[in-house]
Amino acid sequence: MDVSETILAAMIGALATVATALFQLFSSFKQQRSSKVDVRPKKRSALRSVLAVLALMVASGAGGFLYSEFIKERASEDMRAMRGELKELRSLIAAEREAARTEASAAVETAALEHGAVTLPASMESVADSVESVVYVPACRTGGVTNACSEQEAQRIALCGTIPAYARVDRIQLFAQPDAMQYPWNKHQVTFEQDLGGARFTGNSFEYAQGEDLKAVCVNFMQWSSEHPHIARIVVEFGFGNAPTPIEPAPMTAPVQMTPAQLPAVIAAESLPAVATPAAFTGAGATQ
Repeated sequence: MDVSETILAAMIGALATVATALFQLFSSFKQQRSSKVDVRPKKRSALRSVLAVLALMVASGAGGFLYSEFIKERASEDMRAMRGELKELRSLIAAEREAARTEASAAVETAALEHGAVTLPASMESVADSVESVVYVPACRTGGVTNACSEQEAQRIALCGTIPAYARVDRIQLFAQPDAMQYPWNKHQVTFEQDLGGARFTGNSFEYAQGEDLKAVCVNFMQWSSEHPHIARIVVEFGFGNAPTPIEPAPMTAPVQMTPAQLPAVIAAESLPAVATPAAFTGAGATQ
């Protein structure tokens, strides 16, 4: 049986009071029997003791009951206050969830609009960006300390830049410089297959998918210099939509290029009227 601590304390106090009263009652009865004083006063004192004990018991019971009711009322008030706080907390959580749901919906709509914007024609889309990749390649070392590496023993790596899968690669800039120099990058722009003194970018760029939304644009780099390391860097410039094509106006005086099969038809269309021959006059006279 579940009994609260307050009710249990009230019950213990009431039992202690009743036990004390009963002990006093038995003690008074024992004293009255053992005493040899007049009987009448003993009866009156015994009656008074019994009445006092009964009054004490009633008062103890009433006090315990009132105290338990007071504790119960306080517990009810605490419970009501807790319920009110829980309701407020639930309302606050519901409001936060609604706000988060609204933000998520707005983010999804914004992402959808942005994703749809990349499919616009190039004339209506001017967004462009770039990513870069930098790598440090140490000097090449063979089995012997003094032996230099050959191009066949070169260290081969690939520099990659990650861009959106639907992006268009506009240009790839290549940079490389020895580690000891550390000059600005714009002074060390190179091209594919250019000899960099024991290093070079080889082949062409290639791509591979990185999930549904991203792809990597990579360039191969090889380094066989045993004298110093190299620092290689690529910058991938990309945009969205179709690649813009420059419109060149055609010259006003440029002649129309025609195939040989078309020349007779054009000449016939632009030829002068035929000159009358004697046969034609003869035919005409014969007709007249």
